[in-house]
Amino acid sequence: MNKSTFWLMLASIVGLLSSCMSSGEDTTQRYLDNENKVIQFGKDNNLTLTKDASSGAYYNLTTINATGRSPKATELVKVYYTYRKLDGTLLDSTTSVPVSYPYLTYSSLLNVPVSLLKEGEKGVFIFPETSQYTEPTMLTIQLIATRTEVEQVSEFVQTKYAGLTVNSTSSGLQYVLTKVTPTGDLVKAGQTITVSYTGNLLYPTKKRDNNGFYIYNGQFDTGSFSFVLGQGSTVAGFEEAVSKLKLGDKGSFVFPSSLGYGQAGSYDSSKGVYTIPPYSPLNFEIEVTAVK
Repeated sequence: MNKSTFWLMLASIVGLLSSCMSSGEDTTQRYLDNENKVIQFGKDNNLTLTKDASSGAYYNLTTINATGRSPKATELVKVYYTYRKLDGTLLDSTTSVPVSYPYLTYSSLLNVPVSLLKEGEKGVFIFPETSQYTEPTMLTIQLIATRTEVEQVSEFVQTKYAGLTVNSTSSGLQYVLTKVTPTGDLVKAGQTITVSYTGNLLYPTKKRDNNGFYIYNGQFDTGSFSFVLGQGSTVAGFEEAVSKLKLGDKGSFVFPSSLGYGQAGSYDSSKGVYTIPPYSPLNFEIEVTAVK
């Protein structure tokens, strides 16, 4: 998948041009001509196309799952897709790993087909125009799954911590201690704590490594830093996680977005991407290396 195209689709730059077309006659006629091309494409390929009134897209569901679950806003949806021009030119596609993103939390071309699919369903969605292309383009897409935050955390914990003792708190934090120092006290508010850590989303994303090769993982940050516990200098889930440790302890912690970056997520404006998408539960591996 081309990295820039991916984020154009998932970070609100791509939308339906039909929603913001000028009233100029040339533009209107071009759009009508494109609609005719879409309709003819459907006839030539034996596709019975239905027009979605809200988006202007034409679609045909190729696999139906009438009892499947429909996505709800902010749920994490996972999809496979191929994006092409009608002449077959490939514009973008997923590979063996599906794209995952929080549904309806920002503008995305993928929101259109996802709104019309249930889990397990596949379809062809054709757009007469988009803000990126003034000619018809086509998404062939399958909705793999849709999950609430609670479900994401539950599935992650069951897989990652299988067979281990999982601790839970009333706030929603869940954790496993992976190294326990036999003596000493838990860190306290007001102390300066130094930690090494790695932060991960609960699902893999596509990115380039230091050598420029594409990799799939959920890691968004790693390193070490010092902070005064209890002063709100980190997100609430991270502070609560650290408070469960002693000097030398290590732990793996999972918490909901309400203890993390919430509905805003963490957006890198210099790159035009979400480091942490909205409504994302997080996993941190943390070790306390110094206490003052």
